[in-house]
Amino acid sequence: MKSLFFLCILAITTLAFALEDNVDNRQMQAKRYLEANPPKEIAQALADQTVSILPEAERKPYIEMLTKHLDLTTINQSMHAALVKYFTADELEVLANFYSNPEAKTALAKMDKYMTDILPVLQSEMLKAQQKAFKPPEQASNLEATGMEKLKLP
Repeated sequence: MKSLFFLCILAITTLAFALEDNVDNRQMQAKRYLEANPPKEIAQALADQTVSILPEAERKPYIEMLTKHLDLTTINQSMHAALVKYFTADELEVLANFYSNPEAKTALAKMDKYMTDILPVLQSEMLKAQQKAFKPPEQASNLEATGMEKLKLP
């Protein structure tokens, strides 16, 4: 009974602090999100990430295209509209709070290195799983028999 009481209190207080999901709140939280995670920074990160795979002669024009000639006002307006359309006010608040956190920004900056290490392992394991899942039944039986023979004692 005591735990039910505390569960009810938690539910009531959580609802009390939730933002009303209306257009004004969505717009306000979308604005906060875009201030914390500006399209200009997203474009710069994309440029930095992509430039390393381009030939040397194409790097400067590519960076200029993404940093100088990109219409950030249009991108910002489109992102704002999409955020308001697809996310609730509470979801946008969580995103804005996350991207406003300095530790979150440093963690996100490390994600490329992390993914570079993890993706080859993930791809390899997915390929192994695919090969196991789609082997013809007779090959699977042969594999099981071979495995059982290895387990037999001499």
